[in-house]
Amino acid sequence: MISKLLDYRYQIIKVLATGGFGENYIAQDTKRPGNPVCVVKHLKPTSADKKVFDTAKRLFQSEAETLEKLGSHDQIPRLLAYFVENQEFYLVQEFIEGHPLTDELVPEELWSEQQVIQMLLSVLSILEFVHTQGVIHRDIKPDNIIRRHSDGKLVLVDFGAVKQLRGSYGLGSFQGMVNPSATVAIGTPGYMPTEQGQGRPRHNSDIYSLGIIAIQALTGVAPMDLEEDPQTGELIWDHLVPISRELADVLNKMVRYHFKERYQTVSETLQAINSFAGNLVPQQYPRIRTQSSASQHSRVATVAVAPTYRRPPTKVAPHAVPRGSKGPDFLQILILLGLAGGAAFATPAIVKNVNNFANNFTGATASTSCAA
Repeated sequence: MISKLLDYRYQIIKVLATGGFGENYIAQDTKRPGNPVCVVKHLKPTSADKKVFDTAKRLFQSEAETLEKLGSHDQIPRLLAYFVENQEFYLVQEFIEGHPLTDELVPEELWSEQQVIQMLLSVLSILEFVHTQGVIHRDIKPDNIIRRHSDGKLVLVDFGAVKQLRGSYGLGSFQGMVNPSATVAIGTPGYMPTEQGQGRPRHNSDIYSLGIIAIQALTGVAPMDLEEDPQTGELIWDHLVPISRELADVLNKMVRYHFKERYQTVSETLQAINSFAGNLVPQQYPRIRTQSSASQHSRVATVAVAPTYRRPPTKVAPHAVPRGSKGPDFLQILILLGLAGGAAFATPAIVKNVNNFANNFTGATASTSCAA
């Protein structure tokens, strides 16, 4: 694929990630001055049936239009182009030079309340815009939040026009099954709330995921290692670190087990935080690990799973149980869901595999990593 020219314009210079249903590339736009770099997301439908292709194309175009609207926000990558070539779909997006929030979530370097509040306010402001466009991100996790090197702002990536296309397109895979009305669940275990695991995400499903990231930053505990009450399903975490009651209350409401007990909108969440945050004094962001230590941290990938999602409790203590438990056979599910299963490819591999990109094409230091 290297050096291949897509749409007579985008020349591939690096393959970032390869999955069963698509690939991601770094490419140069040969028709713009200076040949600027961009990211190309490639989706390969698994069926040559004309009806399936026409449906996939319609959904693809609809989602591309949504990304076009979302890209007007300064902290969301812009959609540069989309096209169909050889009955395969391509999205071209802005290349964001930065590092994922994953690199800042170091267990031995806990975040302060101020840092967490700053992160919450920044990402919530993006989500507020996203939700007004009728979009649910569905995969809020540290790998999908990029610290842009040029200005230090957080950028929300991987909205997945392709991911949503595969989710919708994959519904046909359920025809003839016991529950044909079931939907596909897309998200990341640990960051994904129960209703999203059941294929019924809501706007405050994104709020839940962001709350989990904040708790991870404060405690240094990975989401799957957090304990939960076996009776209520509520997370047990605020005894792990001394923080203000106000922030603890906000985070607890963000991550309530049942969506009806959470904040219902981003605006409501922002109002609750601003009621006690006051005028924050900017602090230095957490130190970033070296590449060698960062590579030892295993990132959790996005997955598409079939409903219903409920972690059975495993008894480890009289009062609490770990959040993780053995889930469904993902290989079988991916086969059943067709394109829906392809949601796993993209962002983590982009972050990990593009470390040397700046050296090769922009002259930046070797420690720079980028993602879109």
